[in-house]
Amino acid sequence: MAESVFITGSAGFVGRALAARVRAEGLRCLGVGRTPRDEPGYHAIDLAEDASALSELLSRERPSLIYHLAGGPGGGARGIFASNVTTTLHLFQAVQAVPGYQPRVLVAGSAAEYGDLGSEPISEDARERPVGEYGVAKLASTRLALVARRRGLRVGVVRFFNIMGPGMPGSLAPARFSRESLALAAAGGGCLTVGDLTPVRDYVDVADVVDALWTLGQREPEEEILNVCSGQPVRMGALLEEILRQVGVRVEVQTAANLLRGPGDVPVSVGDTQRLERVLGRRIPFDLSRSVARLLESLRAR
Repeated sequence: MAESVFITGSAGFVGRALAARVRAEGLRCLGVGRTPRDEPGYHAIDLAEDASALSELLSRERPSLIYHLAGGPGGGARGIFASNVTTTLHLFQAVQAVPGYQPRVLVAGSAAEYGDLGSEPISEDARERPVGEYGVAKLASTRLALVARRRGLRVGVVRFFNIMGPGMPGSLAPARFSRESLALAAAGGGCLTVGDLTPVRDYVDVADVVDALWTLGQREPEEEILNVCSGQPVRMGALLEEILRQVGVRVEVQTAANLLRGPGDVPVSVGDTQRLERVLGRRIPFDLSRSVARLLESLRAR
């Protein structure tokens, strides 16, 4: 039997892209998610509710590498903690319940764990101060992963900053700006309603994230936590300007109060890349023009 790779949240944005990479590398890809999918190796399991099904799957398949990507910011406080914390707890309980089983495990964290730490690049050693439920939940997930690591499991946490690219959720700013700009272009112009365009974010293209995850998965998780980021600050207004430039549409931009910052938003979130560069031997590049072009191409193809 070929070596297998297990991805939780394999139906999600990063999960789908990573699963495609695993198959392209000639490995068996096992995936789980809450919604049924007609896909080889995929299992519809709610990891927050059905821990026994997860245990049975891991005991039977014993994948050598696990990417724990399940979770997200939606579903209200209760749903956020279930999808980000309970799933992580159940995963490590399931791994530890299989005698002699020692897979490599990479757990997806988030820049939201850091909170508002000012305008300087944030290192993995910074003291976390999350400001919303999602950041708190992801930090709890990270703490569970580090407990498992200290108990002897081969575990590392990869803290994602802002990922963009084909297949990203339509509610996120790059996708929403792109979709609405394309619609306005088709209509000959109009008004684009936005929120606060002053925040600064650290964007990475999903293709580069998958490359980094693949490389990290092929070795022992030597670091407890790694920022997965480009270290390149991008103002939200600059993101919108690039999208409008590539779409080729002139619009009136209006700010709506209901789209302004929520309780979990921070003015600046940019990662320090030094630790990741040392581990990967390179820096993750980010080309705003290229990533916007890839996103627009995927939306036009729908």
